[in-house]
Amino acid sequence: MLQQIRKLFKQIGSSADVETHSTVDMRMISAALLVEVATVDQELEQRERDTLTQLLRQHYALDADSANVIIDEAIAKRDQSTSLFEFTQAVNDQFSERDKYLLVLQMWQVAFSDNVIEAFEEYLIRRVSELIYLPHGLFTKARAEARDMRKD
Repeated sequence: MLQQIRKLFKQIGSSADVETHSTVDMRMISAALLVEVATVDQELEQRERDTLTQLLRQHYALDADSANVIIDEAIAKRDQSTSLFEFTQAVNDQFSERDKYLLVLQMWQVAFSDNVIEAFEEYLIRRVSELIYLPHGLFTKARAEARDMRKD
């Protein structure tokens, strides 16, 4: 996963079309962090996969195939990542506070998609929130909003 992010950063630096690559980069960063939440328990249930697809489609205006390609790449690269730092550093460099809030909200939506919040999911979301300097009030607001949005 980290190699894919590095590759995308190199593309950004060597291209005149920064906007296009920046968007792709944001999609991959978001997908990588969402996949981490979905697979923190070493399983990817269909409800979690569906939630990942839906969130990427809605947030980035993607078709289902494009969202699934991004998810598949994030899943395939998951085992190669060694830490959250590069992802969270990229979030800090590129995301506004609103974007950070939306990312954490989406992470909570993935966690709530199976109606069970695992301790590892909560820890991961809390850790990412801390690393991206999201105020605690927004962290708890995102959790409450995601809980209220879930489908039982």
